[in-house]
Amino acid sequence: MKEKGLTGFQLKIAGLILMIFDHIHEFFNFASDSLITFKWVGRIVAPIFIFMTVEGYTHTRNKKKYMLRLYLASVLMNIGNYLIPNYFKRTDSLELINNIFATLFMITVYLCIVDFIKKVVKEKNAMKIFLGGALFILPVALSIFFIMNVETLMNVKILKYLIFIIPIPIFVEGGPVFIILGIVMYLLKDNRKKLIIVYVIMCLGIMFTGELSIKGLFFNNYQWMMVFAAPLFYLYNGKKGRGMKYLFYLFYPAHIYVFYIISCYIMNK
Repeated sequence: MKEKGLTGFQLKIAGLILMIFDHIHEFFNFASDSLITFKWVGRIVAPIFIFMTVEGYTHTRNKKKYMLRLYLASVLMNIGNYLIPNYFKRTDSLELINNIFATLFMITVYLCIVDFIKKVVKEKNAMKIFLGGALFILPVALSIFFIMNVETLMNVKILKYLIFIIPIPIFVEGGPVFIILGIVMYLLKDNRKKLIIVYVIMCLGIMFTGELSIKGLFFNNYQWMMVFAAPLFYLYNGKKGRGMKYLFYLFYPAHIYVFYIISCYIMNK
């Protein structure tokens, strides 16, 4: 009997398809202004994969292995983002910085910290509660320190290359907003309706950070459109669906690099 709703596999496939549109805009928007519509549909992609990462972290039998896979993918993509522009040059200032793996890895790091804090709060261990709070704040504190001293640190050779292997919360794709979103999804994972309500409120909050006009909402500050991922979260039936767990790990960097290289050839014609 066919399951009602959408499986995790189906959600990921939807995310992959919409991701293609999003990155067509990113790499080929110089060809047509009308491609902005592709960016709109692309706003729901990151929330889908954050949602599925929370699900993956929650249900995996080996959290360390799951996190290591995301971490290694983020490091490899950082290396690819550094090497490929050395061989293929665009004529504009677009940098190859896409790396959602780093964001998803940082989310799982925070989910580990959340689990630790919940555990020690139950144990009423004041010292460990303080430690958990410190661990929660430490990555952000290090990010702020890096920003305040970026020029000095980038002149230190070894530190210059550490950014390839140490994700920095403020600089990962989506920054603190996506990390907070992942934490919220984890805390509310057992109450889907409440999760969706809070998610919609967060999206509307993003809407009100910008200009409330047609131009502002649709051409400048369109990140609020990630609200349209909410119906997909509602339709998720909690089933994993088909396997192919490495599909995203391979498809994500592959299509970005193919688009980037093709865009280089088109721009240099």
